[in-house]
Amino acid sequence: MLGIIIGFLVLLILIIYRVSIVIAAPISSIIIALFNNLDILQILNENYLPGFAGFIQKYLFIFLLSSLLGKIMEDSNDASDIGKTIIKFINYKYVGVGIFFISALMTYGGISGFVLIFTIYPIAKSVFENANLSKSLILASITGGVVVIGIPLAGSPQIQNLIMMDLLNTPAVAGLYISLISVFFSTGFAVYYLIYKTKKLLPDDIDISEKNIMSELNITVIIKLLLSISPLLTVFISLAILDFSPVVSLLFGVIVSLIKNIKKINFKKVINDCITNATVPLMFVASVMGFGNFISNLPVFKEYLQMILNLPLHPYFLIGIITNIASGLLGSASGGIILTMSTVGDNLVKLVNVEYLHRIILIASTGLDTLPHNSVYLAMLAYTGLKLKDTYYDYVILTIIAPSIALFVATFLAIYI
Repeated sequence: MLGIIIGFLVLLILIIYRVSIVIAAPISSIIIALFNNLDILQILNENYLPGFAGFIQKYLFIFLLSSLLGKIMEDSNDASDIGKTIIKFINYKYVGVGIFFISALMTYGGISGFVLIFTIYPIAKSVFENANLSKSLILASITGGVVVIGIPLAGSPQIQNLIMMDLLNTPAVAGLYISLISVFFSTGFAVYYLIYKTKKLLPDDIDISEKNIMSELNITVIIKLLLSISPLLTVFISLAILDFSPVVSLLFGVIVSLIKNIKKINFKKVINDCITNATVPLMFVASVMGFGNFISNLPVFKEYLQMILNLPLHPYFLIGIITNIASGLLGSASGGIILTMSTVGDNLVKLVNVEYLHRIILIASTGLDTLPHNSVYLAMLAYTGLKLKDTYYDYVILTIIAPSIALFVATFLAIYI
């Protein structure tokens, strides 16, 4: 276990110093292999690369279609129209909350968390500047919407929910009622904190009693909003209600967006940009999957997880702990899910309700995955130019504490209700 800890610390240090996870993951794997007296080439060829390539083979089209949908909505101004319209409803003190819910809406509509930063940050930056508000809260507001609502809410087309559907053969809305109630509590906490922190950051010369930031709504603006979100609604209805596959659901969303916006975009540029936007996060996550596949095949790590599994706690509590550890180790919610299921999943499926298991693992995966080596967070820092020391405190509150509240509520409901 010492070798795994050292390898993980090396991984964490490399990523904090902005070494790409594509490089850092195999380096950390080699260090762990050396500490465990394993053949490096054998480990890379038989464990790391199969995990890396297998993930790409399985999820390539989901990443591409999600990226394409996000890029069409960005270039056609659908994304900015959604943001600007929602902002019209709010007072200055609700700026962070507004960005939080815009992020949640777009994530729940099928746009991946990685793509989201390029879509929402320009909107958030403009709104925060309009309110003369420090941009340090932007990353927490954006990612909070993703991990508090967009990923854990039943019916989500995000990759984490799709992985659980595939592994457990469960529906997109598995564990519906524990999802709704737990997300309600975590969202309440997140909204309270965002209002508190926004009011604290607002300059003294801003009148928070002012009704809103921008102009009043009218019927034309509302119709424009409905048209803007129609591709997102298409994805949700296709996946959660009509029970189409994730790829088909995202494809329908792309088709609706294209029909609506084909005259507004440069299609060739959109295609090229979407491939670029999809490739980077796909490589990041695939690298984490390779690392996870390697770790999950180490006897010492399996023994460690089994030791946790043997603790005198209810299986739902145990799986929450194990998934959080796995997600934190890999800095990835999807990686934590796969690592958890590949090591202890078979044992737990026999003991519990699989739909509850689906939802609890999914919620648990959104906790410690946002430690500083999380690839989405690092990509956000790189893209926005913001600093870890200025943003990470709020990021922890929204992306670790709030999901932990949801996990506690979901686990309690699954056991006692």
